[in-house]
Amino acid sequence: MSSLLAERGPIHVNVGGTMIMEGDPPAYEELLAHVSSRLPLIPHYRQRVTEAPVVQFTNPSWTDDTRFDIRWHVRRAALPTPGGREELRELIGRIMSDSLDLARPLWQLYLIEGLEEGRHAYLSKTHHALVDGVSAVDVGTILLDPNPEGTEMPVPEEPWEPDQSSPAMLFVSEAADTVRRPIRAAGKAAREALTTPFVETAARAVRTAEGFAGLAAGGPNVPRSPLNVEIGRDRRVAWVAADLQAIKDARSVEGATVNDVILSTVAGGLGRFLEGRGDAVPEHLVALVPVSIRRADEQSALGNRIASIQVPLPLRIPDSVQRLAAVKEETARLKRSEQARAASLIIDATGWTPPTINRLLADAISRPLTWNLVVSNVPGPQMPFYLLGRRLAEVYPCVPLSPQGHALSVGVVSYDGGVYFGLNGDRDVISDLDDLAAALEVSLAEQTAVAP
Repeated sequence: MSSLLAERGPIHVNVGGTMIMEGDPPAYEELLAHVSSRLPLIPHYRQRVTEAPVVQFTNPSWTDDTRFDIRWHVRRAALPTPGGREELRELIGRIMSDSLDLARPLWQLYLIEGLEEGRHAYLSKTHHALVDGVSAVDVGTILLDPNPEGTEMPVPEEPWEPDQSSPAMLFVSEAADTVRRPIRAAGKAAREALTTPFVETAARAVRTAEGFAGLAAGGPNVPRSPLNVEIGRDRRVAWVAADLQAIKDARSVEGATVNDVILSTVAGGLGRFLEGRGDAVPEHLVALVPVSIRRADEQSALGNRIASIQVPLPLRIPDSVQRLAAVKEETARLKRSEQARAASLIIDATGWTPPTINRLLADAISRPLTWNLVVSNVPGPQMPFYLLGRRLAEVYPCVPLSPQGHALSVGVVSYDGGVYFGLNGDRDVISDLDDLAAALEVSLAEQTAVAP
């Protein structure tokens, strides 16, 4: 529930995704029926956050929403003429500026009509407490199908009825679970101790403690920048599309990954953008880069199962090959370190510690200038998907601006041979977000031009 605790003032931590579809939009009633048929596969989507009867004793929990209304969550919108990308991005920015109602299930889906070129769009808007970027891809595939004809889903024999647990029963359940969690954790630790040599366990514990202390201290040096100022509630989005094969071919440095190429591209774009603005260009900006800690048996589970590493992005290296080499060296070093494992302790801890500790951890995570921006890259399916027979053409992520003092985030997702960059910025601080998108396109062209 740390994402809920991070919401302060203008901060709202909503994950978004814009899906641009081929063809005319479906009828609203048809869409409602389709979404309703898939909801049994994602039970949290009909649940709301409920405060514990004794707040200091347990964390909030998910309980069925007794007034669940599918029409409240699945909405319609239309673009003004001419219905181009500019009008679409303006609408997306406005919708993503509003917080979700914490008294209802924390998601919305918008059907957006009036897009030019015979297309339509969807915007999914989900609270980060409900789903992280990795499982958001899985949730998307629940609504989507791998073929135009659709997929037969098992239909429950009985209509859904909310579980109306009394406050007393909720208290008893939470109290019992509070007792069980530490016991389960202790059992897990005991099993690991039996299978891991003592010296290795002790050494790992020391390294992890050192890594956690380093993470809490702020990791790498984080410079001041125009991206790290007080922000408001309103958002602006911009998009850049690329070819996945071209990015793969751009791995001109031995051992470099696709993610390294993306980080190098973002670094080049940021340096060009700040220079074009007339701002001082720091030697580097620190990117918080989420990495999945989701196990194979958790791929369809909702909830936040990510850790993060802090990667310095070199902004003053104009040569794209040299910049990629610097990024690759840094990410390789971080993968060998305990930083990601130390960061995962925050995620594990917030799953079962008392609310007081959760609030302390949320404070630690949200301290200003622990990093400059978030760059999140999620690999998606490399095959076409469909929604009610219409092909998904493009998909652009929207990563939340959180915590305070961070005016930009960059989300990246790959799908069906393409790579899609979604820029999310504070509407006032980065009113020139389109200029950053243009700088990113130039950096992308430079990075892919050196493919061997």
